[in-house]
Amino acid sequence: MRHLLIASLVVLLGVSVSAADRMNPAFFGTWKLNPAKSKADPGPMVKSQTVTIEPQGDGFTLTADTENADGTTSHTVRTAAFDGKGVSVQGTTNPNAEELYTRLGDRSLKREIRVGGQVTNTLTATLSADGKSYTSETIATNAQGQTIQNQFVLEKQ
Repeated sequence: MRHLLIASLVVLLGVSVSAADRMNPAFFGTWKLNPAKSKADPGPMVKSQTVTIEPQGDGFTLTADTENADGTTSHTVRTAAFDGKGVSVQGTTNPNAEELYTRLGDRSLKREIRVGGQVTNTLTATLSADGKSYTSETIATNAQGQTIQNQFVLEKQ
């Protein structure tokens, strides 16, 4: 009986630990930028952005389609997990960049972009209590050396 109890606790703790490393399922789905509720400092604001997040094994795949203010577009895809390992991003303009994801809580996560081991961009995404939107706050430095502080609101489709 004692061995059964210990084995049950080990299984329960294993499930709890692995669940803590997974993304809240409310993040899964397709999200569209609401430009009226978003801001880009110093700007300019992107024209549109659609983000799709799908479960993938113990992690997730995130696809972003963006139309920039100048009309250019980008399509990026990455598959990641909250395991502290950097992943490359397909479609990025900097092939030396890698992204690392950290789960901050049940409704929030952090993404760091690193180039040569240095953090160049940090994004924190927080899911609303009703799960109908999330806010991403980005701090980075642009090519001109200016600090970028963007706050985007994305709504579930």
